[in-house]
Amino acid sequence: MKFDVVIIGAGPGGLNCAKFLEKSNLKVLILEQNKTIGPKVCAGGVTTYDMDYLKLPETVISKTFDKVKLVSGKYKTIVNNNRHLLYTVDRKTLGQYQKKQLKKTKIKTSSRVTKINKDHIIVNKKEKIFFKYLVGADGSGSITRRYLGLKIKDVVSAFQYIIPTKNKYQNLEVHANADFGAWYAWIFPNKNFVSIGTGCDKKYFSPKKLKINFNKWIKKNNIDISKAKYEAFPINYDYRGYKFKNIFLIGDAAGLASGITGEGIYQALISGEEIAKKILNPKYKTKKLHELIKRDNMDRLLIKILPKNKFIMTIIKNLIVIFSKSRTLQKIMLKFAT
Repeated sequence: MKFDVVIIGAGPGGLNCAKFLEKSNLKVLILEQNKTIGPKVCAGGVTTYDMDYLKLPETVISKTFDKVKLVSGKYKTIVNNNRHLLYTVDRKTLGQYQKKQLKKTKIKTSSRVTKINKDHIIVNKKEKIFFKYLVGADGSGSITRRYLGLKIKDVVSAFQYIIPTKNKYQNLEVHANADFGAWYAWIFPNKNFVSIGTGCDKKYFSPKKLKINFNKWIKKNNIDISKAKYEAFPINYDYRGYKFKNIFLIGDAAGLASGITGEGIYQALISGEEIAKKILNPKYKTKKLHELIKRDNMDRLLIKILPKNKFIMTIIKNLIVIFSKSRTLQKIMLKFAT
């Protein structure tokens, strides 16, 4: 088989890339290694950037939040706004919604790419598929990125407990406890479950120690994880380029996720759109993609200058929560966060 464009991965970025490619007569194929489109290890947090871009219907949204509770030790504050701040979505529901928008793209599930060459790929160790352009939308463990020889040095080790519940957790919370390392813990309520997790770059805090401290915090706060599903996943924020001759990288595969917040859906959507436009018009100026790259570079710089001393980090986090009580500072925070 031969296609003009082969996209590896049917996540938000891959599906959005195909959506824009459908405006042409190109023959497009999406390969997804899972049996179903959508499901992915993810806390399910969606920002107003995502909502403004996708214009998701209420049937796709799990919960909507107009305030966020910030906690650091004994200090607490509520950040709110005159519009919705954050949303949570079920990734399967989101994936199926995006899939329905595609009319011409061929999608093959249970199709794991096992080898990549300059003009063709091998699927499930036996099927050969030729391409003119290849788009790697295959996440942090991208086989496309490995083929290109791009190592990943900047990666967040994240993990979460998915706890089945409908009404126990109503508030979206961010806990900046120093015991979690240089990052934070989250409580993200969804329609039928809550995601409670944390993450940190292992260069700054050992994943093993992070998990131990996190479980202590779980126990201290009387969070019942007896029926929870444990999930661990990497978040790649090591950007090293997006175009390599006829091969492109988008989203997590390109290292465009945020190393601070873990946000990746918006970056995947935008980079998917920009690469589609670049394929359709090689002279296209990927302005929105370069804005993402600037944000990624800022994240990496901020992470590098974060103090590794636990005592200093505690002071900084406490001050952030204390100052967040100011309405003026809340508006500044919201401007950058949403």
